[in-house]
Amino acid sequence: FFFFFFFQEGGSKMFELLKKTEGAHQEAVWSVAWKGGKIISASEDSTIKIWNSSDMKVEQTLTSHSLGVVSIDTNPDGTMFVSSGIDSRIKLWDISGKLIRDIDASPIETWAVAFSPDGKFIASTGQTGNITLWNTETGAKEQVLATNGKFTMSVAFSPDGKLVACGALDGVVTIFDINESKRLHSIEGSSLAVRSLVFSPDSSVLLTGSDDGHAKMYDVGSNSSIASLSGHSSWVLSVDYSPDGRTFATGSSDKKVKVWDASNRQCLHTFGDHEDQVWGVSYSPNGKQLCSGSEDKQILIYNCS
Repeated sequence: FFFFFFFQEGGSKMFELLKKTEGAHQEAVWSVAWKGGKIISASEDSTIKIWNSSDMKVEQTLTSHSLGVVSIDTNPDGTMFVSSGIDSRIKLWDISGKLIRDIDASPIETWAVAFSPDGKFIASTGQTGNITLWNTETGAKEQVLATNGKFTMSVAFSPDGKLVACGALDGVVTIFDINESKRLHSIEGSSLAVRSLVFSPDSSVLLTGSDDGHAKMYDVGSNSSIASLSGHSSWVLSVDYSPDGRTFATGSSDKKVKVWDASNRQCLHTFGDHEDQVWGVSYSPNGKQLCSGSEDKQILIYNCS
């Protein structure tokens, strides 16, 4: 393990690289999710790994996907997770690694995936430019929300369960009212791909990461821009909010992970420990730690409190 200590100037907040897991996968780590005492990682090498977050020992290696695994997400209570692959399969797993359901979303309906807050639906995006909602109990396609746009690369539900948003290759972000099956907003905040987005815990703010190198914050109610953050020198590939909403993290192809203050939008710390672009960031359930996955095949864990 490698240990580094940083203190925020004028405060007691400590930033520290706690663990470095080299060779976590044979190829790039494309997605990470932290739930309970487990970190789940997905890789270009077509495998999913379930790690014990305390010692980063592998509990399970899942080889059901035939091509790279693009995206993973856990359900709210941490009993299940979902994966999507380039093989056009959406797979639902229990947290121990048992395959529950295998959905054929071919040929173009799967890229990013997200669990609804009530755990009843999985949202997927893909080359159609739509958001497809799948029933977790039956695997059936329940609903298609059309953006009339380009390839949708990211998707997220609001924690209150009322909204779902997606980010597209052309930079357009679309927000839907789920109950009304109605498009609420189309935000043209960037001309380049929006590869990651997440709602704040209180569902009032949407945070996006774009290939234009900016992380952007939008007020969901008024559909207005709050801030455009330009700390990264290249594509922003991943974003995540801390559970208490006080901070958020960004990962970039500039090899950096940044932690930001959500209220004043200032960068609190920059971690420069990866050797290649950072595809995924995920906070621990208590918000005190953060993990990241990278093209360098490593998973890193940081202290953020």
